[in-house]
Amino acid sequence: MHTLDELLDRLRAFVTEQDTKVLLVVEVNDASNGLVVKSLDILDEEADDMFWLFVDDFTNAWEFADRVVYRVHERRELANAALAKENEPAWPPLPREALDRSFAPTVRIRAAMAYARDLSPNLDEVRLVCAFFPARIAGDPASYRALVLELMAHEFPDPWCHHMRILVRDDAARPALRDAPGLVRGTDSYAPLLAPPDLEAAVEAQAADPTAPIEVRMQSLLTLAGIDYAHQRYPQALDKYKLAGSYYRATGRHALYALTLNGMGEVMARAQQPEAARRYFESALTPALHRLGQEDDPAHADAVPVLLNINLNLGNLYFNWQRWADAGAYYEVAKGIAHGMVLAPVKIMCLENIGVCHYALGRHLEAVKAWEEGVVLARGIEAEEQLRSLLARQREAYHTLHLADRRDAVIHELRQLDARSAQARGA
Repeated sequence: MHTLDELLDRLRAFVTEQDTKVLLVVEVNDASNGLVVKSLDILDEEADDMFWLFVDDFTNAWEFADRVVYRVHERRELANAALAKENEPAWPPLPREALDRSFAPTVRIRAAMAYARDLSPNLDEVRLVCAFFPARIAGDPASYRALVLELMAHEFPDPWCHHMRILVRDDAARPALRDAPGLVRGTDSYAPLLAPPDLEAAVEAQAADPTAPIEVRMQSLLTLAGIDYAHQRYPQALDKYKLAGSYYRATGRHALYALTLNGMGEVMARAQQPEAARRYFESALTPALHRLGQEDDPAHADAVPVLLNINLNLGNLYFNWQRWADAGAYYEVAKGIAHGMVLAPVKIMCLENIGVCHYALGRHLEAVKAWEEGVVLARGIEAEEQLRSLLARQREAYHTLHLADRRDAVIHELRQLDARSAQARGA
């Protein structure tokens, strides 16, 4: 049987069969995760159940809860915009337990999931399917494991997750949930045999399938372009992005057209052709902004993540050219978008780079202000590596500005971080 068909059949069986299983742990690596996500998108089109798919990176439990709640809030906003046009009742507000960061991450995620379940018109016919497949599990695997096990714990006969099917990714490179079936009632596990060649062959077959919908084939083509890019097959990646881009441009799919232009820019940047990359990135801004301006379409916000990537790419490009004013301007835009998307690590990165740009232009006080904002945010989400980098920049700036007390405080904090790291390694 075709690899993709096997995967689809296994996921479909878990979602649709009436049994006592509530949770399915799917063990895949970063390269294969996209195929699972694509399979879930296909099932979403097939099934009557409500699918909620969460693919944001996992860095820590608090940040991940923020992302889950934001995605639910974002979907509510889009739904209510569409319902208002039809004079239909709006979705209710999210509960306080989901929105209030004083609650534990598991409490917030459960509240968001229960909110989504309550939107079903008939739970016997339309269940909630929640799938957590972060593109990268970048944080400590033990932290991810603790979050999932605590989130999924439930008791019969009245489990909190009734009328739900929950799928969770485990990272095949650093598995943390292989023993979950023995620890959490109603849990099963699945490790599809998806080596990178299998993934590529499956997507190639889908892209070439004349019976598949053209939208599915174009999405597969974008996936193949990304695979070519990852394997440094730049001419092939460029050809695929161009083909997909011509389709999306002709059909007025502005966000996806911008995505393909941005992809071409990334190919050119990696191929050491920065001027060509710049032209593609700047060209991508036009369709992305056009899409964002289509406010009569509730889904116009699909251009926001694309705009974030375009501005980051342009900022990085000008940063490498040491054109500090231009780089800083693009990072400022990216910072605003990251703030709106609740992407704290990206916002911190932008603040650090904005500070570097100011500092290079002799605007030392503006640089310090950006880094101080980044430090506060990094402390709040416990982003230790980013915090270290920002503190090191502050230390040098305070030395230059003859702010000895501030410099001493930064040195003290860096030493505390070193001590905690040494203690953790010793444990």
